[in-house]
Amino acid sequence: MNDDLNNQPLVSIIIPCYNCEEFIEETLKSVLNQSYQNFEVIIVDDCSTDNTLKLVQQYSDSDQRIKVYTIEHAGRPSVPRNFGVSKSSGEFIAFLDSDDLWTKEKLKYQVNYLKDNSGISFIYSMSFTFGNVNIFSEMLELLPLPFRAVKNRDGLLHTGNTIPLSSVLIRKKTLIDAGGFDEDPHDKLEDFGLWLDISKANNFHFIPRVHVYYRIHKNQFSSDWKSKEESLKYLAKKKNINLNTYKYFRRKSIIFLFIRNVIHSLIYLTYKLVGCIENKDRLIVR
Repeated sequence: MNDDLNNQPLVSIIIPCYNCEEFIEETLKSVLNQSYQNFEVIIVDDCSTDNTLKLVQQYSDSDQRIKVYTIEHAGRPSVPRNFGVSKSSGEFIAFLDSDDLWTKEKLKYQVNYLKDNSGISFIYSMSFTFGNVNIFSEMLELLPLPFRAVKNRDGLLHTGNTIPLSSVLIRKKTLIDAGGFDEDPHDKLEDFGLWLDISKANNFHFIPRVHVYYRIHKNQFSSDWKSKEESLKYLAKKKNINLNTYKYFRRKSIIFLFIRNVIHSLIYLTYKLVGCIENKDRLIVR
C-alpha cells in the first residue's frame, strides 16, 4: 500500500450475503472500482445454499482486502451486519446490500466530507432503483427526494426513514456506542431503529448526490403495505415514540403513478448529471 493510502482512513465495507450468486459479482466490482481505494470488504455469508460462497471466496483469494466469513443461518440481515462490524478494522463503516451497486466516487465523496466535518456522525446519499422496474412500477423511486431528506431526529420522527442503508458512511465509534443493529427477529425496521437511536445525541448529514443503485428483482424479499405499517407500529411501541404512518401514494391510479415516476426520474437525471459534472461520478447500469 502506498503512502497516500496509508494517510487515508480505512473504510470497512460490510456486505451480508444469502443466495446472491446472480448479483454479488457486479456488486463487488462496483466496490473494487471505487476511486477511493483504502478499504476492506467484509463479506458475511448467512449460510447460502447456492454458489455465493464459492464466488466471493474467489474474489477473496485474489484480493487480500476482501475477507469472507460464514455464520449459522440467521435469516435476518442485522445479524451478519453486526458480525461484520465486529470483524472490522476501519475508522468508518459502510454498508452495502449484496445486490446493490455504488457509483465510482461514492466513498471518496463521503470520506472527504466526514474528514472535514468532525461533528457529523454519519452521512447518507440518494439511491435510485433499477432492474425489474419501469416507468409504471410502484417500486421506481429516487430515495430520498432532496426536499424530503431528513436531517435530524425530528425529521425521522415526522417524515420517516429516508436513509438508504447502502448509501450510509458512519463512524465506527458512533455505531459501537449505539449498540449496532437490533437483532430482534420481530423488528423488520432495524436500520430505522438504529438511526433513531443514534440521532438522540449525534448529528448526521444528507448529501444530495446519487451514490447508490438499488436493484429490484424477483428474488427480493418484499412485504405488503399492511405489513410495513405493522412493522412501523411495532417499532414505535418498542421505543415508546410516535411515528407517522406511511402515505401510500403509489397505490393510487396508474396516471398518478406515471406522473410520480416521471418526476422521480427527472429529479434523478438532474442530480446524476450534477454528480457527473462535479466528480465524473459514473456507473452504467444495464
